[in-house]
Amino acid sequence: MGLIARRVDAAIRDHDRVESILETIGNTPLVRVHRSAPANGAELWLKLEYRNPTGSMKDRMALAMIEGAERDGLISAGTTVVEYTGGSTGPALALVCRAKGYRALIVIADCFTEERFQLMRALGAELDVIPSVEGRPKVTSKDIDNMVARAAELAAQPGHYATDQFNNPYIIPDHRDNLGREIWEQTEGRVTGFCQGMGTASSLMGVSDALRPHGVFIQAHEPESSPAISGGERGPFLIQGWTGGVMPHWTPEKVDQLETIGDEEALAMTHRLASEDGIFAGISTGANVVGAHRLANRLGPEAVVVTLAVDTGFKYMSVAPYVDI
Repeated sequence: MGLIARRVDAAIRDHDRVESILETIGNTPLVRVHRSAPANGAELWLKLEYRNPTGSMKDRMALAMIEGAERDGLISAGTTVVEYTGGSTGPALALVCRAKGYRALIVIADCFTEERFQLMRALGAELDVIPSVEGRPKVTSKDIDNMVARAAELAAQPGHYATDQFNNPYIIPDHRDNLGREIWEQTEGRVTGFCQGMGTASSLMGVSDALRPHGVFIQAHEPESSPAISGGERGPFLIQGWTGGVMPHWTPEKVDQLETIGDEEALAMTHRLASEDGIFAGISTGANVVGAHRLANRLGPEAVVVTLAVDTGFKYMSVAPYVDI
């Protein structure tokens, strides 16, 4: 039996029996990128977060928010969990709530991909859909603001609880203790740079808490056409899951570099990852890899750069780059 076969066999033995779908969240593979790697020879590794049950890293966040609320006695049987979503938090929260027996009520603007709506409904969520500013597939920070406001209205009803991902206290510690720890262990402490785009900014902040004390360079990404953190004007963008605003979890002291990523370069890299490396992911993953190339150039050919394959390409079949193939 070859080395790869032995590793796969061991992985199957370790994970072939679990009591709940929630036990399959996390501990995702770390895969080296070859054909779409930086030209200077630096190592680029992608953590395949689309291997989580709903095809997204947001499964981690949803589980952390619900289990944190349970520990603190904030929710109980019969509670309706309310959340706004523009990316993958909605399907993730729908899954966790379904597994634990809570009702999920999700607020979403109509600019996001149809696949997200279908997945949330399939997982038993109830949707409150609000009109968007620009229409599908363009997202604006105003859409995010409107979703947040609507979710707050709904959560004010008796028996309702707002997980409020932008302000939730449970997410960053969970990413520090799990996602950040996994990256450090999987690279055997060799990682020298980590980069990630920002929706809530919680994954970036949590991983920074885990890795920056070890000297790892941390780079943040925001949309080029809505560079609010950089001080630019907020506008529409195509990288679904990013915010294009200044989010409450954003802590500049935890970040060494901020990069803006354009829609077209993100789309091109998303297609390249699929066609050349077999990594079938969403647009934010392509954007992350664009940023990872810049980070590799900054750190040099000896760098070991890690970023995230945030979610699966199956959520983007109705929009570019996949709809045009």
